Amino acid sequence: MKLVLGLLGGAVIALIVAAPAWGQEPAQDQAVNVSGVWEFTSETPRGTMTRKVTFEQDGSKLSGTMETQMGAAPIKNGLVEGNKISFTVEFSRGERSFEMTYQGTVEGDTAKGTMQTPRGAVEWTAKRAG
Repeated sequence: MKLVLGLLGGAVIALIVAAPAWGQEPAQDQAVNVSGVWEFTSETPRGTMTRKVTFEQDGSKLSGTMETQMGAAPIKNGLVEGNKISFTVEFSRGERSFEMTYQGTVEGDTAKGTMQTPRGAVEWTAKRAG
């Protein structure tokens, strides 16, 4: 009888400890906060390309500015879903303009993914700079 009561008592304690987690989504489904300054780096046929990105996040919406050698451009169509981010940046050179679409995952103060350019996909990495 003592064994049965001991087992039941252990089960009740386990349920009490687990109760606060009931109804909560897993941590990986909760959106990361990417607000702040990030340094993006990628290897291109022209060498290493570094860009400074300032993100402003409002819930799942992502906006901000990307600064490159070609100048600054606003972030468009930015989205944060869990630990995934995506956004588009449009640059102009004279009368020509082109878009780069970024997709990636964030883990703490680092991120990685791919950007789609007019010349194909390029991998990128990023780290939070501030």
